[in-house]
Amino acid sequence: MFLFTILLFVKMDDRNVYIVKALNELWIKQVTNNTEFANKNNIDEKTVRNIKGLKTESASLQTIINICETQGMNLSDFFKHAESLFPQLKFN
Repeated sequence: MFLFTILLFVKMDDRNVYIVKALNELWIKQVTNNTEFANKNNIDEKTVRNIKGLKTESASLQTIINICETQGMNLSDFFKHAESLFPQLKFN
């Protein structure tokens, strides 16, 4: 049971990284002004920097919601896009 728990945790950790990569790929890597993007999306500028530089392994649900709302995308569509970019996100 312990090994299964560790494997599940590692799998979720990997998924978190792919979610960050999807945020970066869909919106953040094109950003020229981190502060402007942060203010517009109601998130911290440091969060934008960390996602853009792939210096974080996870993004909070609130960050994802804020970005999706501002960008006019609902959460389910975001995760569909993320899954198409990174099939590893898909649950088997």
